[in-house]
Amino acid sequence: MVDFSGVKKLTKKKIDECLKVAEEDRKYLATAIALKYYPLAIARSEGSYVWDLDGNRYIDFLTSAAVFNIGHTHSRVVSAIKEQINKFLNYTIAYLYAEPPVELAKLLIKVTPGTFPKKVSFGFSGSDSVDSAMKVARAYTKRPYIISYYDSYHGMTYGSLSATGIVKDEVKSLIYPHPYIHLVRYPDPYRNVWGIDGYERESDLVAEAVKHLEDEIKKISHEKVAGVLVEPIQGDAGVVIPPEDYMKELRSLTEKYGILLIDEEVQTGVGRTGKFWAIEHFGIEPDILLSAKALGGGMPISAVVGRAEVMESVPSPLLVFTHVGHAVTAVAAIQTLKIVMEEKLVEKSKELGEYALKRFRELQDKYDVIGDVRGKGLMIGVELVKDRKSKEPSRELALKTCWRAWEKGLILISFGKHGNVLRIAPPLTISKEDLDKGIDIIEESLKDALSGAVPNEVLSYLAGW
Repeated sequence: MVDFSGVKKLTKKKIDECLKVAEEDRKYLATAIALKYYPLAIARSEGSYVWDLDGNRYIDFLTSAAVFNIGHTHSRVVSAIKEQINKFLNYTIAYLYAEPPVELAKLLIKVTPGTFPKKVSFGFSGSDSVDSAMKVARAYTKRPYIISYYDSYHGMTYGSLSATGIVKDEVKSLIYPHPYIHLVRYPDPYRNVWGIDGYERESDLVAEAVKHLEDEIKKISHEKVAGVLVEPIQGDAGVVIPPEDYMKELRSLTEKYGILLIDEEVQTGVGRTGKFWAIEHFGIEPDILLSAKALGGGMPISAVVGRAEVMESVPSPLLVFTHVGHAVTAVAAIQTLKIVMEEKLVEKSKELGEYALKRFRELQDKYDVIGDVRGKGLMIGVELVKDRKSKEPSRELALKTCWRAWEKGLILISFGKHGNVLRIAPPLTISKEDLDKGIDIIEESLKDALSGAVPNEVLSYLAGW
């Protein structure tokens, strides 16, 4: 258990009330629920800002893990929730009917790719949407295997954890993961097992990755593969963007072998990448699309949107949860989708994302420890290395940069397959002024970490990825 008594010696920040909560958190909550970074206990939030229990204000570049695309506590979402609470909290649609989940399903069918007939099921988190999609794919194809990717993150329910590639095998082995999952290599242009510079030799990377995928499908036997579960941009792997041609070839292979393409948009969806759904960057249509995180505007809800005949292949009650399509979370999600469209947040994400990438690439020119800068919209990864030539990951530098950013008033964390990528995911509503301030803080924090001004002792308080 972490001893927080030494934290106050490492920072001048006022954190007394936050430390009380942090200490009780470690005392009463299971360690496995978290990857904590620094002792920040939330008191309130609004727009792009968060305040802690000691009154410190922060610009938020994490947004609760890419949840608050529309900003914190958006007034329209709060009003919709209050209005629904005054009517009824929920009544299970497993047995009866309710209007909010029906209206939400209609809206999701309208805004997701594909003009073919679709149907929707609901849940509470990205994790359970993955589990449901796996049920659907297996029921429709009558095949057992799901192909997923190394370094992917799909969640922590039993099925989604089994399909998650970023958690080490020795850790997953403790819970005896589902056996009918097969992992393949993602075409990471910056770091890949083939040693190909995917920026300079994109077509070579695509050819190698596609051959690998088809070989792995044949190894299993395509007649046993139900679906390919893919993040159109790998999120927790460090914002890894595949070549466009790879995604097109992936779609072609799934069609060739009668395999369902499952588009996991839990982190990338609802405008985050400068498109409503990240799959739209590649010009292809999935058979099944998954949404969660930002969908509820801060409320817990997930959705599986798929071809009608595919969704209808699952017999009742195999997609039932007592609170499926919960009325309060459904009205929050309806408002969230409308806000994204009416406030033109997809366009704003694209515009601000291009600006942020330009600024980070200017920093890359100044600091050899910034090995790669990549992103779409306001989903950006800044990869820190010991030097650009070796590309050796610098996890400690990333963690120290995050710690100093917290001290300076910015919520920033690191992630990635080596834990060395700064995660840039502010609300899509953020002002350009606050975006600039946040990037300025990152540069200041990076300089402090490089100069030795951030002590090594802070690392014992930073779990991180």
